[in-house]
Amino acid sequence: LDCFSIIHINLHKAMRHFIFVFVGMLALTIGQRAYAQSVEEGLSYLEQDKYASAGRVFKSLANAKASGENHFYLGYYYLSVDELDSARMQFEKGIAADKKNGLSHVGLGSLALRQGKKQEAKTHFEQAKSATKKKDKKAEVFHRIGEAYLMHEGNTDPVEAVAHAQEALRLNPNLANAYVVIGDAALAKLDGTTAANNYDRALGINPKWLKAHVRLGDLFVRSKNLNAARDKYNEALAADSSYAPAYRKLAEVYYSARQYDKALENMERYMSMADKSPSNQFRYAGFLILVGKHQEALGILSNLQNQYSNSAVYNRLMGYANYETNQCPQGLDFMNRYFAMAKPDAMLGSDYEYLGKLQICTGSDTAQAIENIVKGIGMDSARLEGLRDVAQKFFDAKAYSQARQVMQRYISVAGDKANANDYYLAGLSGYFGGDYAYADSAFTNMLAVIDSSKKAVSYQWRAKTRVRQDVEGTAGTAESDYQRFFE
Repeated sequence: LDCFSIIHINLHKAMRHFIFVFVGMLALTIGQRAYAQSVEEGLSYLEQDKYASAGRVFKSLANAKASGENHFYLGYYYLSVDELDSARMQFEKGIAADKKNGLSHVGLGSLALRQGKKQEAKTHFEQAKSATKKKDKKAEVFHRIGEAYLMHEGNTDPVEAVAHAQEALRLNPNLANAYVVIGDAALAKLDGTTAANNYDRALGINPKWLKAHVRLGDLFVRSKNLNAARDKYNEALAADSSYAPAYRKLAEVYYSARQYDKALENMERYMSMADKSPSNQFRYAGFLILVGKHQEALGILSNLQNQYSNSAVYNRLMGYANYETNQCPQGLDFMNRYFAMAKPDAMLGSDYEYLGKLQICTGSDTAQAIENIVKGIGMDSARLEGLRDVAQKFFDAKAYSQARQVMQRYISVAGDKANANDYYLAGLSGYFGGDYAYADSAFTNMLAVIDSSKKAVSYQWRAKTRVRQDVEGTAGTAESDYQRFFE
């Protein structure tokens, strides 16, 4: 071969080698970008309550490559939708796939926290730290540990959350999520200034990050500044009108402001954008009960029984919805199940109130029912009217003795808040139930609080009551009241 041919052959080989290396590197780069985008895409879906879409992304990643990171994020998804066994399986697969990737140990630690096993959680977190060597991955591990310390209600530790988020920021000062963890921890401790500063720092790193806008709105909700909260949620929607969580937050703000039509409108927008997952349907049913759409809520809840029958909250909601749709025997069954499985510190005043109402509705022990309603009101004085409503229902059903018992308890709990209408209902209940002494006392108390221009009706009914007590007319106790009635 001549010199030219040798040079041509060598150039040809070199070019083939260059093309091979270039294509390989291009494919690797594209693959890495696709992977990174897919993880971010999955996390974005989770943030927007689009759980099914997130699940599809993370399952696709784990099926394409069985890496520690891919299994962690699939487990993270399962943890987000309360599929704890599946989450554990993925975290264990993540550890088996890559012992140097500490994220799956974080996942197991988060699961342990969920179950209240704090020491076990700490062991997993320490394993995660020691297993991870790369600086950027270590920052992610510390961030996820901090996040885990805030994820599970009843097993949170804001101090640990902040410590780990600060270490994450030391390793990576541009990790916006770590600032959100510090903000969330401050919010949990009602430290609004620190929370706002850290949410603002997160926005400084990523001005388009909608989660930080929503968190600032949450901060205003905590301080009862509903207008400012509404503005922050609308800022998020101005940036992206498809950001579902902002509609849910707006619904909650409008509900707190008693603008129920707007609340329902925004919750329906949320449901039109978020996945129709069981968890979102469950959340929607709970909101429907809050705004008085009990029949619609009952329809949704009935379809979720297979998934949630062992949930205390599910049984609570079914108890409420059945009572409000006049299905008292079924409602009482659900409330009894709720009280059998719920933790005492998770019970609400309304739980005891509904239990009492259901007991009355089904003809159970009235005295015990009243005690339950009174106990509920004692836990939440804002629900005092609930006891009066029960008395009114008894009165309308001509169950005057029960109405009188309930009003007697209502007035004892209400104290100075009891008004003329309360004493009027109490007096009528006593009168028609034959307890004239109680009726006399109630109408006398009514006279003490009623406007002078409206006292006639009090004198009239007290006179009638005293006639009943003095059937022979020898005492003449009714005469003066009748005279005042005719004045």
